[in-house]
Amino acid sequence: MNKKGQEGVGMILIVAITLIVGLILFTAIAQEVGTSINTVEVANQSIATVVNDTAQYLTDYRAISGVVIFNETGDAIVPASNYTITNNVLNPTTGALSVRIVPSTTPDYKSAWKVSGTAQPLTYIPDAGGRALAGLIAIFFALGVLVVALTPSLRGGLMDLIGKN
Repeated sequence: MNKKGQEGVGMILIVAITLIVGLILFTAIAQEVGTSINTVEVANQSIATVVNDTAQYLTDYRAISGVVIFNETGDAIVPASNYTITNNVLNPTTGALSVRIVPSTTPDYKSAWKVSGTAQPLTYIPDAGGRALAGLIAIFFALGVLVVALTPSLRGGLMDLIGKN
């Protein structure tokens, strides 16, 4: 029985399985970190027919900045005096954080509105330290997978087991 050969095959299988699982997990982690630390551009998010002093909610976002609101045909900008925007408000319907837009009591534009701006998705990490830490978690996970991949060959054991010196 070739004990060295069995150890070599066992080590190769362990490293291969660890790399496959590690890369799958790294892909999932990196995608989630990407959605948690990046803002998104909102273009022409539609708000239904505007009713005086009645709150409308953007339910896919927790905060928005650089807001530009157009009328429903998109040919005129609605002045900021016609609405109030409040970020990080609990939506009474869903219970999630959202952006509340309240038209003024006498808006000049009473048709549907299209909202554009830079928004934070619901999964966004508002704290800069938290965003940095999320990025570091992905980096250190990738380094861990790399160490698992390189450790057998760096020790020299793998090369000795397959007969290469």
